[in-house]
Amino acid sequence: MKFGEYLRDKRTERGWTQPEAASRAKIEQSYLSKLENGKSIPSGDIYHRLVDAYGIDAQEMVGVLFPGELDRLREIDALRDLLLARSLDDIRTPRRFLIAGLAALMIGGGFVGFSQLEPARAVTQYTYQSIGVIADNAPLDTAIAPGAPGEDEQTKFISQMRGPMFTEQVSGGKRVWNLVGSDIIEKPPPYRWALIPGIALIIAGLGCFFVAWRWR
Repeated sequence: MKFGEYLRDKRTERGWTQPEAASRAKIEQSYLSKLENGKSIPSGDIYHRLVDAYGIDAQEMVGVLFPGELDRLREIDALRDLLLARSLDDIRTPRRFLIAGLAALMIGGGFVGFSQLEPARAVTQYTYQSIGVIADNAPLDTAIAPGAPGEDEQTKFISQMRGPMFTEQVSGGKRVWNLVGSDIIEKPPPYRWALIPGIALIIAGLGCFFVAWRWR
């Protein structure tokens, strides 16, 4: 928005005619017309009169005017410091996003690298079956043969072979575990959980770079 359009909108909001607004600002109507048409830029004194008459909020005005219009208003002392502070903020904000984006990319890359420290590998999984619990003093050959029906049948899968058969003390006696098979399975990477936050941080970092670029 141009400064003249801003003045005209403010005057319209208040329901003033141009002569009435000029009278309130204590300036000539012809001069106010030039200001509204963009043919003139107010001096510091005229600017203060307009601010008092219209109740202009400088922060609001600076936020809606075109950058080219703000450059034309830099000679007004009351606006110079405000525009300088705004320019510095326009520099600092993208810089903060760039720093945040770089940090997110570095941390995200670290997480992704950590997730690949130990790759997936193939391991042998052994299947043992126990038909039921037998008394401690019962001979092993009293256990029901693997594959036969049992009331308390259990199966366990372990990665270390313990022979064709082994016993295990349990409540009420012992269990006889018989090896019934084995399979080659792929063990997933133990740190693959780190891949999710790593990718999320990388995306966030790229988003920060995009915001910094758009900010400029």
